[in-house]
Amino acid sequence: MPAIKPRRSLLFIPANRPDRFDKALNSGADMVCLELEDGVAFAQKDMARSNMVDFFTKRPGLPAYPEILVRINGLEEAEGAADLEAILALPQKPAALMIPKIRTPEQISVLDKKLSAHAPDMAVHLLIETAEALEYASAIATASPRIEMLLFGGVDLATELRASTGWDAMLYARGRVVHAAALAGLDVMDMPYLGVDDPDGLAGEATRALDMGYGGKAAIHPVQVSGINAVFTPAPEEVETARRILAAYRDAPTGVVVVDGRLVEKPVILKMQHILAIAEAVQA
Repeated sequence: MPAIKPRRSLLFIPANRPDRFDKALNSGADMVCLELEDGVAFAQKDMARSNMVDFFTKRPGLPAYPEILVRINGLEEAEGAADLEAILALPQKPAALMIPKIRTPEQISVLDKKLSAHAPDMAVHLLIETAEALEYASAIATASPRIEMLLFGGVDLATELRASTGWDAMLYARGRVVHAAALAGLDVMDMPYLGVDDPDGLAGEATRALDMGYGGKAAIHPVQVSGINAVFTPAPEEVETARRILAAYRDAPTGVVVVDGRLVEKPVILKMQHILAIAEAVQA
C-alpha cells in the first residue's frame, strides 16, 4: 500500500490576511491553503499574491507538516496566470497547487505540461465545483499523474446547479466526486461546513461525508479543525479491531476467517489496512 498522508482537514486562509498565517499553521489542520481566489476581493488580489510570495520567500525550511498549498485563481483568468507565474518563480514552492473552476480534462493537460517544465515535483489538488467538472469528473481525475486529491466544491457547484447547499440537495454530486476519486485512487475532501458556530452540525455533516468515502473536510475557521480531525481519525477501538482482524486473517490457513462472528474476506482486509494506515499517518 502506498504511503498515506494525513489529510483529514484543510484550512483556508486568505492571503490578504498575513496576520493569520501563523495561527493557521498552528491550528492542527493537516493542510493549510493560502487563498488567492474567492476569499480575496478583486481589489486585493495583487496584495494577496505579494503576501504569498513573501511567505515562501522569507520562511526558509518550511515544515513538511502541515502541507502548505496555494489556491490560485482560475487557469483561464489573468489573475490565475499571474498567480501561477509567481509560484513557478519561487525558489521554495508550496507542496501543491489547488486549482479552482476546472471544467475539462484538457485544462489539466495544459497545466501539467507547464508544471513539468518549471516545477516537475509539484502536486495538484482539484476543486470539482462546476457543472462541467461534475460531468467529466472521472476524466479530470485521471488527466495527470500529479493529481493527488479532489475537493468537492459544493458552494459554487450548487449555484451552477441552481440547488441549495443542503446535504440532500447535493448528495448526488457528492457521490459523483467520491466515485471519481476512488476510480483514480485519489484522496477526496468534502466541502466546508459554513456554520462556524455550529460544532454539532459540523460533526454530523463530517460523519456523513466519512460514511460516503470522504477522507477529510475543509474548514473556513480554525475553530472547526479539531472537530473535523476527531471525525476523520480512526477511534482506538477501530484501530484495535483492525489489528485483530488482520492478525487473524494472516494466521488463517485459508483466505476466509470469522472474527467476532463476522466473515472476513479480502475487501474487509483492505478496509482494515486503510484504517491502520490512516491511524499511523496521524501519529507520525
